[in-house]
Amino acid sequence: MFCPDFYDQESQAMWWGTCQNTLSTQELEQLLENYLTANPRPDGPLSKAQWSEPAEADFQKDLEVIQSKIAQHEIQKAVPVVFARSKQTVTSAERAQMIFNLLNAPDTLYVFGFWQNGQGILGATPETLFDYADGVLKTMALAGTCPKSDTTERQSLLLDEKEMQEHHLVVEDITQRLSRWGDVQKQGPMIWELPTLYHLKTDFQVRCQEIPSFRDLVMEFHPTPALGVAPRSAGYKWMSALPGQEGRRGYGAPFAFFGAKEALCLVAIRNLQWNQNESMIGSGCGVVAASEFSREWRELFQKRLSVRKILGLSV
Repeated sequence: MFCPDFYDQESQAMWWGTCQNTLSTQELEQLLENYLTANPRPDGPLSKAQWSEPAEADFQKDLEVIQSKIAQHEIQKAVPVVFARSKQTVTSAERAQMIFNLLNAPDTLYVFGFWQNGQGILGATPETLFDYADGVLKTMALAGTCPKSDTTERQSLLLDEKEMQEHHLVVEDITQRLSRWGDVQKQGPMIWELPTLYHLKTDFQVRCQEIPSFRDLVMEFHPTPALGVAPRSAGYKWMSALPGQEGRRGYGAPFAFFGAKEALCLVAIRNLQWNQNESMIGSGCGVVAASEFSREWRELFQKRLSVRKILGLSV
């Protein structure tokens, strides 16, 4: 297992499991029910948390910095993130309740989590960095978003010039990265429906002649322009200096499970992170030349709202 920080893939060593337990959804559900019966069931996870929402002024500055770089032809796209934060952290019973709630997640989402020593991450992401099995390497471009609440006032995503440009930049990058392993097959773009959002999605696959190094695949792909910067040559670590980025840790980072001949690496978005001092919910958006503050700000809110809903947090 490999779950480093977004900006530093050397920040965490690989975790090596000493045993493995496989449970059906029904078995896990029963275990959680038993635990929550034996322990005080919370009114709701983080029900008393007072959330400090991200500052509009910080995101306005992020937008200005990125669009200035675009205007100067330094980059074509970047993905800033913002965080809602609370001083309330997560108890064991609240964690169990959130896992129980996640059992109802649709099959378009990958439920994931990891915690120890008072800190952790728990969520349900729609995005994979890569998936390798039976000699086939698969990945996706997931970029371009429409909150379902906006569908009456916006064009179809497939006809939205700004969203399609954002998506195309990711498709170009992934196609180039994958081509070193063989003939790249693509399917898309298509509209991908999630509980509260629509995304543009293109699927990719390539048949490999040999098993790739899974750790090297992480380094090769992370971050795609869906979470980082286009073009990659412009780098992405400069974004850590933008306002509101403190403590980003694993948001948008690789979250990978490696076997001997297969691997699954998720992109850790749509989650709650916590440590002994705070809890935080992040959201990001792709900024291109045509991006507008009000539209992006609304999208950021809708993404955080989707996390609250699926974890069963108060909204």
